[in-house]
Amino acid sequence: MLASTVFLIVLLGSFLQANIGFGFPIIAMMFFPYLFPFSTAVTLNQIIALGSTSLLTIKYWKYIQWKTLFSIVIPSIVLGTLVILLSLSVSSRSLSIFLGISLVCLSLYFAFFSSRITIKPTIKNGVTMGLIAGLGNGLFGIGGPPVALYLFAAVKGKQEYLATIQAYFLLCNVHSILMRTLHGSLTLEHIPLILVGWIAIFTGTFLGLSLFKRISDHLLRRIVYSFVGISGIWIVVQQLIHHA
Repeated sequence: MLASTVFLIVLLGSFLQANIGFGFPIIAMMFFPYLFPFSTAVTLNQIIALGSTSLLTIKYWKYIQWKTLFSIVIPSIVLGTLVILLSLSVSSRSLSIFLGISLVCLSLYFAFFSSRITIKPTIKNGVTMGLIAGLGNGLFGIGGPPVALYLFAAVKGKQEYLATIQAYFLLCNVHSILMRTLHGSLTLEHIPLILVGWIAIFTGTFLGLSLFKRISDHLLRRIVYSFVGISGIWIVVQQLIHHA
């Protein structure tokens, strides 16, 4: 039952990510904290994501914009290290409420403001976006939105964008996985679920690329981030009611 649930969650998340370049961690973290301890949920989210990010990084290696990548990945990993260590001692209830609020903010941003905001591709802005992403990565394994926002302006061409953002995910996820595993967030009993997740992420990516071309990008984003916003509100309300 648990394996099939993980499969469906990963399938949905990778289905989305195949179309907009990110989104799998958002979908995964809407559900994983209900199935696992919070830190384990983040770790599984990131290690399952390695199935696709590692392959895409290798495939598009020659297109990676290394200077641009380092300006965001270094501050992201530095801050992410501190946040991970601090979050391990924070109650799962507090992290769940923070996650719910963050999902609501993300949905509002992408629904109403993302097309109106342009970030100039400077080193200063890269470091700033890297720090914001590091906060999200360290807490929830969700760092894609600020990185995508910066890379849209900083690199030219779809291949360069895809290669650089996937390399960012790969480096940050490997770092986070190692840190959390050393603190007991992942054990050998999770290996079968990871394998199920990798099968699901490859399947979801294939189906997403094949079928979602029929839906306009504008409509897809509206549907998905409305769902994310509602889910965020539900997470917060559920935590408040449960501990009232």
